[in-house]
Amino acid sequence: MSSPTDPPPPVSPYDQGAPRVTLELLELFVSVAQAGTIALAARNLHMVPSVATRKIAALEEALRARLFDRTTRRIHLTEAGILALEWAKAVLGGHERLADELSALQDQPSGLLRLVVNEYVGTVLLPAFLEGFSLRYPQIRYVVTMADALVTPENRDYDVAVHSGRVPDSGLMGVRIRTVQRVLCASPAYLARRGTPQRLEELASHDCLVHSQNAGGAWVFLRDGKVIRQPINQLLLANSYLPLLEFARRGMGIVRLSQTAVRDDLAAGRLVRVLPEFANVYPDGELPGMWILYPEGRQMQRTRLFVAELSVYLRELG
Repeated sequence: MSSPTDPPPPVSPYDQGAPRVTLELLELFVSVAQAGTIALAARNLHMVPSVATRKIAALEEALRARLFDRTTRRIHLTEAGILALEWAKAVLGGHERLADELSALQDQPSGLLRLVVNEYVGTVLLPAFLEGFSLRYPQIRYVVTMADALVTPENRDYDVAVHSGRVPDSGLMGVRIRTVQRVLCASPAYLARRGTPQRLEELASHDCLVHSQNAGGAWVFLRDGKVIRQPINQLLLANSYLPLLEFARRGMGIVRLSQTAVRDDLAAGRLVRVLPEFANVYPDGELPGMWILYPEGRQMQRTRLFVAELSVYLRELG
């Protein structure tokens, strides 16, 4: 028998009409922890913020613990919240793996694919691929984020990233699709106005359209095994390749883009290659590549299918 001074037995969150812990509550909790505010998490989940606030309160009641310290601008996890977050991620991950294995048994992959691509891939290449892929696998859903910057191993909020350039030794897993041949080109109108450069040194006096990842006042070339760093006149700097292409079409200057991106413009005469005898390389002489990247760890069936089919598709584009 227990004495009056003994502590009460632990109370289950499912006893006495307490709220139930559901996958929806755990998904919201993880989203709030990542977003830093309930309002932002609610917007990401297409939920009314007041409803999200009530659901977080219900989860705290169910777990008998305060999960967040609230300030005027952000909320922060309490010590109990840190423990609960680790547990919630494990529960959600286990549920996702189970659902993936069950769908694999039925040959019907399902679930969410979070994709990170640059604007060119997301606007020009990905739609045609997804059109067919989504018809073959109608139970897969997608979130597409545009970003030219390389994802990091610490960023786990994606399943697949398509990256052009060079991948550092960062613990990322990936498939190298092909080498990317970058070319210099400009519109006929620009070349008629400013003249066609015949030597690399002339780039220092021409208007150059530059991607922010290649900022630094110089482009690097390779010829006859020799790496040449050539200072350029940077007229315009942009953090996306698509506007650079449009600026070049409109005669604003010389641009450096992948041959695939400007293939149609070159064929149609909207752009003309400049200094084609020089290869565009990194300072160590290496050519950039196109990569499909994904975080380390077990890959879901939908991710494996997507990577395999997208790899074939991108390679066939040449």
